[in-house]
Amino acid sequence: MGFNIAGLIFKNDVGNEKELERLLNIKLEYKSTVNFEDATSSSRDENTIDVLHTAHGALVIMTLGEIFDISTIQNEVVQFMVSDVSDTYYFEKYSEGKLDRKYISSMGEVIEDVGDGIVNEENDLMEIVWEIADDYLQNNFSDNMFDLNFKRYEIK
Repeated sequence: MGFNIAGLIFKNDVGNEKELERLLNIKLEYKSTVNFEDATSSSRDENTIDVLHTAHGALVIMTLGEIFDISTIQNEVVQFMVSDVSDTYYFEKYSEGKLDRKYISSMGEVIEDVGDGIVNEENDLMEIVWEIADDYLQNNFSDNMFDLNFKRYEIK
């Protein structure tokens, strides 16, 4: 099968829902706590995001295809989309509001390739995403991701 997932990974903890609202320019309403399987399910409700906070970073899982403008965020942040079903992959990383890397491919064709390193045609993007989550969240994310709980918010 494969992944159909989109998200953001913040190198710093975004703190609370108000800070996340400010960073993403959205309004949120807390709905429930969900596990990793529910957060990454392709049958998730539209207009929801699932957030995992640690003392060092945050992982936000969102609806496939949803993209935020992260160019104004003044820290390291990665935005990704992996759609194994449609063979579409999106990756961008900003540091202090500066684009470090942007890579988009669809159906085996590279659509956009800005910057160097991190990801390329030969990489498994999901592996790289989990490695970055491990680094930014600093909690052995990929070793215990199935045991973690996310806060689910509805985007208003």
